Amino acid sequence: MSRPIALFILGHAGTGKSFLTDYFVKQQRLERQCWCVMDKDAVAENWTGPLLHALGQNPNDRDSPFFKEHVRDLQYLSTLRIARDQLDIGLNVVLPGPWNRELASSALFSTGKLGFPAAARLCHVWLELPQAVRKERIIKRGDIRDQWKLDHWDAYFGALKRPPAVEGGRVPTLDASLPIAEQARMLEELVKNSS
Repeated sequence: MSRPIALFILGHAGTGKSFLTDYFVKQQRLERQCWCVMDKDAVAENWTGPLLHALGQNPNDRDSPFFKEHVRDLQYLSTLRIARDQLDIGLNVVLPGPWNRELASSALFSTGKLGFPAAARLCHVWLELPQAVRKERIIKRGDIRDQWKLDHWDAYFGALKRPPAVEGGRVPTLDASLPIAEQARMLEELVKNSS
């Protein structure tokens, strides 16, 4: 049995992480390759709003300093915990999301720090897209959880940085303005070449 893969599709909001994930997984199914999608928003959506409400906060907040200090890590830890179970039974897992803290601390490059089985292969890609296109996509998707970003766009966008692991080439980049089929093809090549 081959080693299971944990594929992290990274990037800022609006770069198309979920869209690429869905397309890639559907294409992989056609080739009889199974992937479990571990989207932290889906994993945590049923409890994040009620928790924020119980803490006296806006239940739709996903970006404020309060959210980042008190709730954000719970979402990511829950996602990693469920992903670990899938990897343990030999399933490939794709994890779309920013994963900023884990990327900055280099935890994203260690199966041990992620709590994954040692045999799991880690693969990463960073999606690039111009700011104007990202903002347009965020507005178009109309998700109430993006409202804080839009209400504080200058502060939000001004705080965004390209992570050092991306700048230094440790995480390859993918042009998210390319046709989706081409993005998926490039992603498949990246996965095949991962160690």
